[in-house]
Amino acid sequence: MKNVLQLGFVLLHLLLVGCSTTSNATDLVREQRIAESPQWNGGAFQNQEQVPDVDWWPSLKMFWSYFFDKPEGYIPNPPLPAEPFDISLWTEHRDIQFAWLGHTTFLIKIDNKVILTDPIFSQRAGSFGWISPKRYSKTLPSVSILPDIDIVLITHNHPDHLDEDSIKALIPKTRNFVTPLAVGKLLKEWGVSSEKIHELDWWQKYSNDDLTITAAPAKHSSERGIFDKNMTLWASYGIRTSTVNLYLSGDSGWFEGLYEIGERLGPFDVTFFEIGAYSNLKGQKEVHYSPEQAAKGHQAVQGKLLIPSGWGTFDLGLFPWYEPIERLLIAADEIGIDYLVPKIGEVVVPEKINGLESWWKKYVKNK
Repeated sequence: MKNVLQLGFVLLHLLLVGCSTTSNATDLVREQRIAESPQWNGGAFQNQEQVPDVDWWPSLKMFWSYFFDKPEGYIPNPPLPAEPFDISLWTEHRDIQFAWLGHTTFLIKIDNKVILTDPIFSQRAGSFGWISPKRYSKTLPSVSILPDIDIVLITHNHPDHLDEDSIKALIPKTRNFVTPLAVGKLLKEWGVSSEKIHELDWWQKYSNDDLTITAAPAKHSSERGIFDKNMTLWASYGIRTSTVNLYLSGDSGWFEGLYEIGERLGPFDVTFFEIGAYSNLKGQKEVHYSPEQAAKGHQAVQGKLLIPSGWGTFDLGLFPWYEPIERLLIAADEIGIDYLVPKIGEVVVPEKINGLESWWKKYVKNK
């Protein structure tokens, strides 16, 4: 569904203000790396498994329904709670602790390294102003309350995962930015110094002391305009230290390569799987996990504890806001996997939280 909205936003944007695109990489080193990538087909990046063409007419009808024929109750009222982020809890040494900051943004402390994933603190999930999906959960009052960040980790260039205002605000307190191949050009345009940018192809690694981040395949796409489809790579990540191993799914649909990720990089102590942007449309359903596929993916990569992401923040689909999390928990219980569902802003030490608490149910009306 999110890709349907992006298509609609691009078309409206072209009608209102003309097109704005991100050009191909021009840096010679980056161009050479792109040309040598096994994921590059000579004109664009590609998935391991083919994704069918989009059903454009049904997609446009869904876009129309999203704006003009959507039932009430698709966003929570009142808004979902957000715990005030307490940095004093962040100073205690732990092998791992983390805070979910909404959507797919996680602040993770792993063996005293601080990682921030796909930061978006803006009120809109997109580059098209008032027509972009609006945040319905609270966010940080300012990035100034965050600790210094060792690594900002980006999974792909879609605006709800690579937010310009958030990146610019984070530059002074971030030591390194790790992205998929070809994404770094945009960061440089936004003011991030080249020395801080580390671009990875699938299966390439970035190391920082005892921490190793490995880019792994995902089944998705990239674009920020109408003429740059799949000109930058997308990725999932393994994040490992000597004591903890994590998996970040990024946006992806189910694909058989998850088993290879589990064999090469797993098993994982904790996985973070996106669950909230699924659709039944051909060309869309293949690039986002359904909640049930996320549970299956957690098993495929050999995960132990599952943390859901990509739900409870932005209105991205034609389903009630609570549907993704409730479907996930049904699937997780059926196949017997462990999970935690933190509140936004809550500092989590995995072994000290009751993940079975259904805190969101009090915000669901008429159920």
